[in-house]
Amino acid sequence: MYDEIYSLNFFNNFLISSLFLIINIIFAFNVSLKAKNYKILNLGNYQPIIFFFLIFCLYSSIFNISLLVGSVIVKYVFFLLLLFKFFFILKNYKYLFYKFNLKFFSERKIIFAFFILFYLISILPMSDADSIVVFQNIPATILNQGFNGLNIARDIEFTVLSNTETLLLLSSILKSDNFGSQLNLVSLIFLACVTFKENKNFPLIIFSSPLIIYFLSAQKLQLFFGLLYLLIFILIHKKIIKKKFELFIIVLLLTFYSSGKITYILFSIPLFVYLLKNNIKFFKNIIFYLIVSVLIIYGPILSIKQIYFGNILAPFFDNLFGNNSEIYNAFALSLRSSEGWLSDPSNIYLYLRPFVSFEISKISSSLGIIFLFMLVDYKLQKQLLYIPLLLVVLILCTGQILPRYYFEAFLLLSFFYNYKTTLIKLIIYFQLIAVISMTSVFAYISYFKFNVLLNKTNYQNEFAYSFYNAQQIKKDSLEGNILDFSLDRDSIYLSDNIYSLRYINVLNKYNQNKTKNLTNFIKENSIKYLVVYDKQQIPGCIETEEINETRRKKSVRNFLVETQKNNYKIVEIKDNKCN
Repeated sequence: MYDEIYSLNFFNNFLISSLFLIINIIFAFNVSLKAKNYKILNLGNYQPIIFFFLIFCLYSSIFNISLLVGSVIVKYVFFLLLLFKFFFILKNYKYLFYKFNLKFFSERKIIFAFFILFYLISILPMSDADSIVVFQNIPATILNQGFNGLNIARDIEFTVLSNTETLLLLSSILKSDNFGSQLNLVSLIFLACVTFKENKNFPLIIFSSPLIIYFLSAQKLQLFFGLLYLLIFILIHKKIIKKKFELFIIVLLLTFYSSGKITYILFSIPLFVYLLKNNIKFFKNIIFYLIVSVLIIYGPILSIKQIYFGNILAPFFDNLFGNNSEIYNAFALSLRSSEGWLSDPSNIYLYLRPFVSFEISKISSSLGIIFLFMLVDYKLQKQLLYIPLLLVVLILCTGQILPRYYFEAFLLLSFFYNYKTTLIKLIIYFQLIAVISMTSVFAYISYFKFNVLLNKTNYQNEFAYSFYNAQQIKKDSLEGNILDFSLDRDSIYLSDNIYSLRYINVLNKYNQNKTKNLTNFIKENSIKYLVVYDKQQIPGCIETEEINETRRKKSVRNFLVETQKNNYKIVEIKDNKCN
């Protein structure tokens, strides 16, 4: 499916997305200035970026409504919106000459260097597993075949559908597999420009975090939504909101933020309470705006979940809102416990991982030592009403502990952190050097060693999860359904007859019936071939015949991790005598 949707040309793969984002920035400035002139809205320097986020809020809602009608009309809706923006920009051409504050580039040349370097990383073909399995696979499949062709045994990940995946329909429409990473980077630079006068060190702290390498090279929109969270907090904290219509815009954006991922709903609660506290005289208005916003943002996407997955919150709480499906309950448990403290509460390294990584394979997964210093800064926490600390507690209560879950807390602390000591400066610049060094090496390897400009395949074979295996499957030329034991998860590179172990492994952790789960899966999905490393992986009640050998490897994006190719056996199922 990948070859059918995305451009195989490296330049086409990123250039169209870049142009699209530039058009949206221009449109945001045009609408912002016109709204200011007509005195509809006046949120100061923040107004352009507010409209930038509103544009994508609009896209997500309209796309979700379109999906309810049929996925085939999504592209038509997109082109109509694009045409409208073109006409609006041309009609209001005088607003094109608005002077955008780029002063921070001249005063912080190192930030400009980071922007160029990370842009080179953001336009590389997608390679991380989450993007390939979820964030690009879901929207690409939905746009290509709609929801009716989904098979839960292969597409269990689709139940986590949120407005992150809806927004990434743009990636498939633009035939660009790196739209998400570019949106993350553009949003960061946009906010840095807007807020430069308030905190000149904010970009330095953000770029000094090793985790920024992940956010600016993956299609996950956590940075985009995290920056929106920070923007809303700033507007509330600085008491910039004065009018009722401005309140409606903020409530709408907060609701939009909460729809990016189910855990964001938890994070939104402290911010909503803070908004109410600062605008208590508009209590009834805010509640009304919230109801309207929920209908606009959540109405379509919850309807989609109910229609196609039988649960408005699928896969969570299926015992309350669904049919108490074993696979939904198992998948919900898997999402909560995966790499969280619930799976290994006595492992001390899990609790240190947000601040520093002890594994080469996860070197870019921590927020950095600076996060620890900010987190324990009592005056800073008091200034922010302890909201960052509350976010950390909420995350721990969900069972999660991965560093990226703390990103909203990290952003709030980073923006308002006013460091003065030499030690803190040394830590920030040490981390900056480490981050820029790793990013530079990765860029060099990608553009020169693997020559991604001329041939995406070399890069994808080395770094992209499941890409090499998918090419081997094509060479195997097997007709019929295949269960491949080398695949932990399904991916966008695989055809519909290829099944991974994802569904089986999820059930194994839930009910411990490993043999039964495997044999049932083989029977229910009419599996004809198995690709195994060792025939001992096959239950004795299944009679098989080895017909060939093949090669597999587990590609990872981390250039510090060396991956090896392994021989796997292709066996044909002759008889299934399992009960």
